[in-house]
Amino acid sequence: MNFRQILSKPEKKIKVILTYRIDESDIRNSEFANFKIVDFSDVLQNNNYDPLKDSELNKLEYLSKVIISSEDNIVIYNTGSNLEDFDTLSEILKPYELIIDNILVPNESKRKQQLIDGQKAYREHNRWLNFYPGEIEENHKYFEQRINTLKEKYRNTETKISEM
Repeated sequence: MNFRQILSKPEKKIKVILTYRIDESDIRNSEFANFKIVDFSDVLQNNNYDPLKDSELNKLEYLSKVIISSEDNIVIYNTGSNLEDFDTLSEILKPYELIIDNILVPNESKRKQQLIDGQKAYREHNRWLNFYPGEIEENHKYFEQRINTLKEKYRNTETKISEM
């Protein structure tokens, strides 16, 4: 083994930040403004992702390519429709010695506001919405459970869960 090659190999250590239901404006107006900011839906569009033809794994492979090829710290918003996506992405990044440093979730105040906005929209538009009474609240409760599950799952790992 040639030690010069090993020693001269630059280690690429970038910060990888993902979001779970955080608005783009919150990212752009935060301490992450100097990061490369990527919309996951743009990644899918640039790769001609077709939900009818491509697998869920394809989505995460496209995303991992963006992360692996990045030279800058990166924030990706609109990521993870299910919690397993974060685990799968972590596994894809491991061989490249990259980790998800942080997963940003809405803070309690924003989550409450989302509930209030949902309830208001339901009151004003329920005749056009296909929701039953109480479904908005059930969805909010389910979202709270998902955030708690995410926090618990990553509690003793290198990945932090931060409210924003």
